[in-house]
Amino acid sequence: MRVLFVEGKEEGALRALAGALPHPYWLLEGEGVFLLQVFGASEEAVAKAQAVPGVRVWAFRLQDGVVYRGCGKKSATSP
Repeated sequence: MRVLFVEGKEEGALRALAGALPHPYWLLEGEGVFLLQVFGASEEAVAKAQAVPGVRVWAFRLQDGVVYRGCGKKSATSP
């Protein structure tokens, strides 16, 4: 799976990009910067991101990861 990262200072531009893509995403906020992480990004998604002015774009292939490991204790929300 390809994961796309788009860094920029304009939250609205990144939200507009995320809304224009059919892929799941996270939008992270840092100190004066935003990072959009797009999962399963297509070539078209990469091209759209590169067309946004004032952003930096990286695309990576996911090698390994864990979505949920849990805390080891049973709870009402444990799978």
